[in-house]
Amino acid sequence: MAKQADIERLTDELRDNLTKLYGPLLPSRELWKIFGYASPAAYRQARARKSLPIEEFEIEGRRGYFALTYNVASWLAAQGCQQAQTLPEEDHETSADSK
Repeated sequence: MAKQADIERLTDELRDNLTKLYGPLLPSRELWKIFGYASPAAYRQARARKSLPIEEFEIEGRRGYFALTYNVASWLAAQGCQQAQTLPEEDHETSADSK
Protein backbone atom coordinates (compact mmCIF):
# COMPACT_ATOMS: atom_id res chain seq x y z
CA MET A 1 0.00 0.00 0.00
CA ALA A 2 1.27 3.47 -0.82
CA LYS A 3 2.26 5.73 2.02
CA GLN A 4 -0.56 8.00 3.13
CA ALA A 5 1.83 10.97 3.11
CA ASP A 6 2.66 10.33 -0.56
CA ILE A 7 -1.01 10.20 -1.47
CA GLU A 8 -1.76 13.39 0.48
CA ARG A 9 1.15 15.24 -1.12
CA LEU A 10 0.10 14.17 -4.61
CA THR A 11 -3.54 15.01 -3.84
CA ASP A 12 -2.54 18.54 -2.80
CA GLU A 13 -0.46 19.02 -5.94
CA LEU A 14 -3.20 17.71 -8.23
CA ARG A 15 -5.87 19.75 -6.43
CA ASP A 16 -3.82 22.92 -6.83
CA ASN A 17 -3.25 22.30 -10.53
CA LEU A 18 -6.85 21.33 -11.26
CA THR A 19 -8.19 24.27 -9.23
CA LYS A 20 -6.02 26.69 -11.21
CA LEU A 21 -7.37 25.23 -14.46
CA TYR A 22 -11.02 24.64 -13.59
CA GLY A 23 -11.86 26.04 -10.15
CA PRO A 24 -13.38 24.09 -7.23
CA LEU A 25 -15.94 22.31 -9.42
CA LEU A 26 -15.22 20.17 -12.44
CA PRO A 27 -17.96 19.88 -15.06
CA SER A 28 -18.56 16.52 -16.71
CA ARG A 29 -17.48 18.01 -20.05
CA GLU A 30 -13.96 18.07 -18.56
CA LEU A 31 -14.21 14.98 -16.36
CA TRP A 32 -14.41 12.56 -19.26
CA LYS A 33 -10.97 13.73 -20.42
CA ILE A 34 -9.43 13.78 -16.95
CA PHE A 35 -10.57 10.22 -16.27
CA GLY A 36 -9.36 9.03 -19.66
CA TYR A 37 -12.63 8.04 -21.28
CA ALA A 38 -12.44 7.79 -25.06
CA SER A 39 -15.35 10.16 -25.63
CA PRO A 40 -18.14 12.03 -23.86
CA ALA A 41 -20.49 9.21 -24.94
CA ALA A 42 -18.30 6.64 -23.17
CA TYR A 43 -18.40 8.79 -20.04
CA ARG A 44 -22.21 9.08 -20.21
CA GLN A 45 -22.40 5.30 -20.60
CA ALA A 46 -20.27 4.84 -17.47
CA ARG A 47 -22.57 7.26 -15.62
CA ALA A 48 -25.63 5.28 -16.74
CA ARG A 49 -23.97 2.08 -15.50
CA LYS A 50 -23.05 3.80 -12.24
CA SER A 51 -19.40 2.91 -12.74
CA LEU A 52 -17.81 6.36 -12.47
CA PRO A 53 -14.85 6.49 -10.10
CA ILE A 54 -16.23 9.49 -8.18
CA GLU A 55 -19.66 10.83 -7.31
CA GLU A 56 -21.16 13.54 -9.48
CA PHE A 57 -23.97 15.91 -8.57
CA GLU A 58 -26.27 18.40 -10.21
CA ILE A 59 -26.56 22.07 -9.28
CA GLU A 60 -29.95 23.72 -9.39
CA GLY A 61 -30.17 26.20 -12.23
CA ARG A 62 -27.10 24.82 -14.00
CA ARG A 63 -26.85 22.28 -16.79
CA GLY A 64 -24.91 19.09 -16.48
CA TYR A 65 -23.14 17.23 -13.72
CA PHE A 66 -20.25 18.32 -11.55
CA ALA A 67 -17.65 16.87 -9.20
CA LEU A 68 -15.55 18.51 -6.53
CA THR A 69 -12.01 19.13 -7.69
CA TYR A 70 -10.71 17.78 -4.37
CA ASN A 71 -12.51 14.44 -4.84
CA VAL A 72 -11.11 14.08 -8.35
CA ALA A 73 -7.60 14.93 -7.16
CA SER A 74 -7.89 12.40 -4.31
CA TRP A 75 -8.97 9.63 -6.66
CA LEU A 76 -6.24 10.43 -9.19
CA ALA A 77 -3.58 10.50 -6.46
CA ALA A 78 -4.71 7.17 -5.03
CA GLN A 79 -4.63 5.61 -8.50
CA GLY A 80 -1.23 7.07 -9.31
CA CYS A 81 0.35 5.95 -6.04
CA GLN A 82 -1.19 2.50 -6.35
CA GLN A 83 0.21 2.13 -9.88
CA ALA A 84 3.64 3.39 -8.85
CA GLN A 85 3.82 0.79 -6.11
CA THR A 86 2.98 -2.11 -8.43
CA LEU A 87 5.74 -1.21 -10.94
CA PRO A 88 9.00 -3.17 -10.69
CA GLU A 89 11.89 -1.22 -9.16
CA GLU A 90 13.65 -0.67 -12.51
CA ASP A 91 10.46 0.97 -13.91
CA HIS A 92 10.48 3.44 -11.00
CA GLU A 93 14.01 4.47 -11.93
CA THR A 94 13.15 4.76 -15.62
CA SER A 95 10.06 6.89 -14.98
CA ALA A 96 12.00 9.11 -12.55
CA ASP A 97 14.75 9.63 -15.16
CA SER A 98 12.24 10.71 -17.79
CA LYS A 99 11.03 13.67 -15.70
